[in-house]
Amino acid sequence: MKHKSHAVVLALGATFAGTALAQSSVTLYGIVDQSVRYTTNADAANNSSVQLTNGAITNSRFGFKGEEALGNGLKAIFDLESGFDPQTGYLNQGGRMFGRDAYVGLSGPLGTIKLGRQGTEAFNLYGDYDPLTVGNYTANSWAFYMTDARIDNALSYDATFEHLHLGATYGFGQQPGSLSKNAYWGARASYDLGPLSFGAVYQELHDLANNAQRMWGLAARYTTGPAKLFFGYMGGHDATGIVDASLNDPSRTVSTGSFVANPRKDSTFFTGITYQATPALSLTGAAYYDDIKNVNGISGNSGKRYTGALWADYALSRRTQLYATLDYNKVDGGAYTELPGKSNQTGVAVGIRHIF
Repeated sequence: MKHKSHAVVLALGATFAGTALAQSSVTLYGIVDQSVRYTTNADAANNSSVQLTNGAITNSRFGFKGEEALGNGLKAIFDLESGFDPQTGYLNQGGRMFGRDAYVGLSGPLGTIKLGRQGTEAFNLYGDYDPLTVGNYTANSWAFYMTDARIDNALSYDATFEHLHLGATYGFGQQPGSLSKNAYWGARASYDLGPLSFGAVYQELHDLANNAQRMWGLAARYTTGPAKLFFGYMGGHDATGIVDASLNDPSRTVSTGSFVANPRKDSTFFTGITYQATPALSLTGAAYYDDIKNVNGISGNSGKRYTGALWADYALSRRTQLYATLDYNKVDGGAYTELPGKSNQTGVAVGIRHIF
């Protein structure tokens, strides 16, 4: 009897394991993107630099994602994703093991709920509407520092209902006695109408003193033949100093005022086009402009920033691409602290990207 019971248990275990394996999956994925970049006015003495650096458009990454079918269209999901620099092997996002994503959740016919570190609602929206899909060099991605990219301790919901896409996130501040200190909340919506897609977003990020960094925006994308046209706007009101701290060149010694009394205000506009010239060759052009008030918390300290970027991408295969980029940045007024030397900077790069 003992041996028979043991055999039955083993048989049931094998059956259950086979069923679970048939209904679940785990995938290793990633991108290794490395470029050689030449930059003018790269330091306070306006010397040029040549560097081996991470990708121009896509940050190198690797991750593990999985799902398990639970029945009735419901799935358990997870994603653990790390950013890294191929030229050194170091992790990005402050050395976090999974700094890009680290969440678990449930996905079904009514939408997806995720818990853990993940993208903000603004970052998620503009990834679909920026012609560069949000670049990786500061020179071509600075406009999106207002989105805060990713947050910890987040509970999110997103869903698609035919042509309508919705998303909402609350980031727990983890502060006893307060639901707003150190917390985040945001919401986005977008709609696909034939060749036209458009969306909007609003979000707030609070610091430990409950001061807020707010941003809002609108964006659109129009497809015509092999071309896609992009348009976008972002507004910002920052009483925390987060945006200035992110954009000031790290080599600068910067004087600051009161961010609460003189919050930074941004009005950022962008436009661009992507063109699929051949099945293998895609061409992209983008332009960004920011009108800034109260830079670094100083009343009346206004400035402007202008950026143009060109990108050519040639596919050697479905997984491997060669690319070349050119970007130009110009700052004036109080925005001079965003570059290390002169008020302009030009960058040229060539690179290779492999997707696995």
